[in-house]
Amino acid sequence: MREMVLKPVIRLLKENCVNCHKCIMVCPVKMCNNGCGSTVEFNSDLCLGCGECIHACDHHARVGIDDFDQFMQALKAGTNIIAIVAPAIATMFGGEYLKFNGYLKKIGVKAVFDVSFGAELTVKSYLAYKKKKDPPIIIAQPCPCLVSFIEIYRPELIPYLAPADSPMVHIMKMIKRFYPQYASYKIAAISPCYAKRREFDAVGIGDYNVTFKAILDHLDNTKDSITKYAPVPYDNPEAERAVLFSSPGGLMRTVERYDSTASSHTRKIEGNPEVYHYLAHLEKVIKNKNNSQYSLVDCLNCKMGCNGGPATPNRDRQIDEVEKNVEKRNITARAHYRKHRNERSAKRKLEKLLDDYWQEGLYDRSYINRSEIFKRNVRIPSKQDLQAVHVKMYKKENRDFLNCSACGYDNCEQMAVAIINGLNRPENCRHFIEIEKDLLNKQHKAEIDKVINTVYGHTIEEMNKSIQGIGFLTQLINETATAVLQSSTVVEAMVVNVRSIYNTLEHNAENVLKLNASSLEGKSRITKIGELIADVSAQSDVLIQACKVISDIADETNILGMNAAIEAAHAGDTIGKGFAVVAGEIRHLADNSGHQAGEIEKSLKSIKQLIDISSESSTHAQVQFDAIVSLAGSVKDEELSIRNAVETQNNGGQQIIQSLNNVNALILKIKAESTALLESGKAVLDNINSLKTIN
Repeated sequence: MREMVLKPVIRLLKENCVNCHKCIMVCPVKMCNNGCGSTVEFNSDLCLGCGECIHACDHHARVGIDDFDQFMQALKAGTNIIAIVAPAIATMFGGEYLKFNGYLKKIGVKAVFDVSFGAELTVKSYLAYKKKKDPPIIIAQPCPCLVSFIEIYRPELIPYLAPADSPMVHIMKMIKRFYPQYASYKIAAISPCYAKRREFDAVGIGDYNVTFKAILDHLDNTKDSITKYAPVPYDNPEAERAVLFSSPGGLMRTVERYDSTASSHTRKIEGNPEVYHYLAHLEKVIKNKNNSQYSLVDCLNCKMGCNGGPATPNRDRQIDEVEKNVEKRNITARAHYRKHRNERSAKRKLEKLLDDYWQEGLYDRSYINRSEIFKRNVRIPSKQDLQAVHVKMYKKENRDFLNCSACGYDNCEQMAVAIINGLNRPENCRHFIEIEKDLLNKQHKAEIDKVINTVYGHTIEEMNKSIQGIGFLTQLINETATAVLQSSTVVEAMVVNVRSIYNTLEHNAENVLKLNASSLEGKSRITKIGELIADVSAQSDVLIQACKVISDIADETNILGMNAAIEAAHAGDTIGKGFAVVAGEIRHLADNSGHQAGEIEKSLKSIKQLIDISSESSTHAQVQFDAIVSLAGSVKDEELSIRNAVETQNNGGQQIIQSLNNVNALILKIKAESTALLESGKAVLDNINSLKTIN
């Protein structure tokens, strides 16, 4: 079974895949793809390697696999390598394909051979087989994708495949047989096709499949250009019209060298899906000999032949532009063999040259029936199986089978086969999705109706409650607005009263300041009076002392007068009489002085007592004035504090009025919004009631 396994030539980049199924749409065999998951994966053993999905994928989720990196590493390691170059090289580098030979030899390739000459040998092999076996039809096999298609999907056509190698394998076997100096060298095939790797594996020859795309990418990355290299001729003989092999009909046009009527019995067909549809139904035509008119099928996978292979940049180019240099090369090649000779002699020369490199049996090719791979992976369902899937997908009448290819398959039956084999799912069918959508819509509508009925009753009840609440709220808002307006009026009156109090306090403040000043002045005067009373008291004490002195002098004078009277008595009447008179007067003066001194002293003591009482009263008054001054200062400070507080209250009152005005404005807005909300609630209620009537 190991020989049935095909080497992967395409890789899936899952991170780039968007599951668009475009790869399934362009795939000629469909069933190698699995569209069940989030990415479209594929079975490499069922994949033809045609590369259609690579070109179709806009997201670069499919990429080709070749041996370019191994080839370059081997060259760097000094491995002896020769190259064979496919005829499609004429479409590259502006037709300067011989410069490409110079590039190859510059990077270390020892020799370069032209596969076009291998194509000449291939035609010779076909003609030899035709002459020897005379089969009813020969299916050309240069394209490895078509060979894989027949081996896996149409094994009944294997007997009709040309039992000869492709041009590439012809040239490789030619080198091994007729160029012994290169017999041990590794061979690198410069090709336009990823699937060539499988052909090399099948025949056991060929070491590296190096694609044009990989070389172009390398030149671009290294900023290199073929134009700077010198042209170098191939190391094998030149081909003639087989240089056309890369173009559709190239085989047929080469056969025309031997059979001018070749086009009348050659079916030229290429491109997906045409070639696969043709091969799929070819066996019926072969068996019905009356319908068969072709003995040769010149077939290629790609619409532009190998010139537009998946590993070339040519698929987006116009076909005339692509084939221009191929046709130019054909003219040059044919002219080379006709030089100084007629057509017949040129043909003989070429045939003799081909005979030198052709050997019977050397280029024979056999094929493997790989249909078991398909049978292991894909079950062919019965009609009952298909019908069951169709019923599951709501396909009961002819109109239900859209065959729209939106799923990626050619028709609804292919899609059903994929679903049966677990390679796709009904959800990727447009018809199924539409029906499911309608059913879900109906189901959802029923569920929604049920929910609406449930919600309707509850909503009506809640809306009625809400409207009642909104009405009550509106009433409260109206009452609040009235209260705020009343509060605003009261606060404004309060602020006016506060302003009146503030003005009175301003006036009182002036009086308190005057009282404080008067109290300070009275205190000063009381203090002065106290000082004066103290001085009077001190002077009174001095006067009392003086009275005592006067009293003492009066007493002394009285005594002196008594003594004088005594002396006058002693002196006689004459002398003593006058003296006695004087003495008497002195005593009388002394008595009066003493009496007056006593009275003065008594008065002074009374004055002193009064002064002491006045001093005590003055001291008490001074203490009282100190208290008055202190109280006046406190009153001034308190009045200032009260005035500041009243001023703050006045300012606060103004702010309260402003805030009340703002609140009043907001309440008016709330009142308006509440009224609007009430009306909106009633409108919602009306809408809910109308919703009930919707079917």
